[in-house]
Amino acid sequence: MTDRDLHDDPILARALLAVGRTRALGLHFYGHFVGIGGGNATGGVSRLTVDSEPDGFGAPGVSVVALATVADLAIGGAIRSHLERGSRLATATLTVQHPREPIAGPVTARGEAEDRPVEQRAGRCLLEGPDGTPIGNAQGWFAALPPPTGWVQRPMPWEYDEPPPISVPTVDGLSADEANAVAAAQAAAERARTRGTSVSEELLHFRWHPSGDDHAVGDLANGPELANRVGHIQGGAMYGAAAIVAAQALGVPLSALIEGQYQFMRPADGAVMHGEGRVLRRGRLAGFAEARLSIDGKLVGIGLFSFQG
Repeated sequence: MTDRDLHDDPILARALLAVGRTRALGLHFYGHFVGIGGGNATGGVSRLTVDSEPDGFGAPGVSVVALATVADLAIGGAIRSHLERGSRLATATLTVQHPREPIAGPVTARGEAEDRPVEQRAGRCLLEGPDGTPIGNAQGWFAALPPPTGWVQRPMPWEYDEPPPISVPTVDGLSADEANAVAAAQAAAERARTRGTSVSEELLHFRWHPSGDDHAVGDLANGPELANRVGHIQGGAMYGAAAIVAAQALGVPLSALIEGQYQFMRPADGAVMHGEGRVLRRGRLAGFAEARLSIDGKLVGIGLFSFQG
């Protein structure tokens, strides 16, 4: 594939770069595809950034899901700076206050966390627009976990003293999982173009089932485009999935989200995640909905979300 081919297909170019960055730096395809990067966190302070959506494919600016993902990683990075390098953290709760209108990237997430010798650690982050204006904030609780048996935990991309070189692969050089992630990104871009949504939102592609008024029922396949470093659906993507289910129940676009609170009860490690949403109240200025996510009949998380009316 030539440089001209990649120039003509920006989604493919972005997806292949995400694969190359994942190979070299770790993290996961989703985080690299939405354009998350930053510097090493020290002393309980982190600074990460996230890019805008790809030009010409649906909604502009930084998506709700990408904001939740960078907030999750920034808070985790601030906490991880107090721990041994390469430590694994699991998100227990995540609350995000979102901007009232789309914000062009890059958006900066400034994470902070105190060093407290407890099993669960709290942190927060301030979200800032390109000009440094505060646009939102987030809070979360995290728990330190041992890595799975046989798993060698790599540093986060921003924890390297000298990052390794990045080589962008060709389509022919992709593994099966990498090829599936790239194909999922291309399909998401086509849905975003058609629906006017964001590509990162469409990567969380629910298949909706018939449901009654003020309810939503759907299923989301857990593919390599959503998996974190141990193969579970990434925490920010889990928040985004719950928000999508809540928005579907209310019948509003995801971009109308004002605030969300999500409780992580179990890892999302199955092949298919089931989502059920219900409207709690429709007000003149705001609507409120709950979303429940489950895998194999077991509840993995609950979210409460507020949307502009």
